[in-house]
Amino acid sequence: MDGLSLASRLGTRRDGTGVVTPLRTRLLQLGLDALYYSRLSTLLDARTGGIGAIFMLHHVRDGWAPPDFAPNRSLEVASDFLDRVITEVAARGYEFVDLDEAQRRVIAGGSSRRFACFTLDDGYADNYLHALPVFRRHGVPFTIYLNSGLPDGTTVLWWRVLEHVIAAHDEIHVDIDGQEQRFYTRIPAAKYRAFKKIYQHWRPLEPATQRRECRALGDRYGVDPAALCRDVALTWDQLRDLRASGLATIGAHTVSHTALTALTPDEIAGELTADADAIERELGERPRHFAYPYGDAASAAAREFSIVGKLGFGTATTTRKGVLFPEHAQHLHALPRVSLNGDFQKT
Repeated sequence: MDGLSLASRLGTRRDGTGVVTPLRTRLLQLGLDALYYSRLSTLLDARTGGIGAIFMLHHVRDGWAPPDFAPNRSLEVASDFLDRVITEVAARGYEFVDLDEAQRRVIAGGSSRRFACFTLDDGYADNYLHALPVFRRHGVPFTIYLNSGLPDGTTVLWWRVLEHVIAAHDEIHVDIDGQEQRFYTRIPAAKYRAFKKIYQHWRPLEPATQRRECRALGDRYGVDPAALCRDVALTWDQLRDLRASGLATIGAHTVSHTALTALTPDEIAGELTADADAIERELGERPRHFAYPYGDAASAAAREFSIVGKLGFGTATTTRKGVLFPEHAQHLHALPRVSLNGDFQKT
C-alpha cells in the first residue's frame, strides 16, 4: 500500500485537480493529521520498514481536537487516532510485542515477522483513562516511561505553565536575559509568537534556572506549577492498576524530566537511580528500559548513551526518527522511534 492509499483509507478526498488532499476538519477532529504527516506508510513499507518499530506518544485524549491556541498539540492525539493506528499496523502484518521481546529480537537480528512496540512518555493520567482502554481492546502491550516526579507532584512542566499563562492573558511580561519584555497576546498568532520566543529562551537554560523562571512567571500570573502537575499526572494507584492489566511495562524517564546533556555524569546517575528506586518502591519491580527526556541530539548523545548503558538498562529510546534494523543491536541505548504525536513527525 502506498502513502496515498494509506491516507485514503484513513480519511481523504480528491480535489478538482485529482490530487489527494486531507479532509482537514476530520483530521483535526481525530488527530489523524499526525498520521498524514508522519509518513507512516513509508516508514512501515515492507521494503524499507526494517525489522520493527517503536511508536512514541505522550497524551491520548478522548474526543480531542486542538483549540485555536495549542502550542503543545504535538504531544497530543485522540484515542480514535490511536485505535486506527493499531488497526492499520496490524493490517500490515506487524506483531505487537513488549520492550523485553523487542530487545531480544533486535539482538537476534529480527524474526519471521516485523514487530511494533507502543511507548508513552512522562506518565499522564490520560494514559490510564484513554489509552489503556484502546490497548486493552486490541490486546496490545505498551510501555509508559515514567518521570516519577509526576506522580510525586514535583515535576515542573514548564512548557505547560507557559501555555496556560499565555492562553489566559492578552498581555504578559517576561524577564529574558535580565530584561523585562512585553508580549501582546490577544490573538492566537500573537500568542504563538510569544510562546516560541519564551520557549526558545527557556529550553536551553540550566535546569534550576529554567524551573526558577517558570515558577516566577507562574507566580506573576496565577498558575501553580505544582497544581498543574497534579492535575495531569498519573497517580501511583493508577500505575499499579496499569501494571495489573498485564499489558503495561513501566520504564524510567528521570525524576525531574531534565535533559541529560545539562547534567554531570554523577547527576545523571542520581536522576536515573532515584527514578528507578521510586518505581521499584511503589510498583515492586525495577524498570529495565529508559527513555531520554526530550530525546533529541541536543539532549542525549554518546556520553549519555554510555552512562545509561552502564547503569544497567536493557534499552533506551530517543526521539530521533526511524525504525529498527539489525544494526541497532550495537546501539541498544540509542534507539529511534516513530512519533505519533501531532506535528512532531512533520518534515
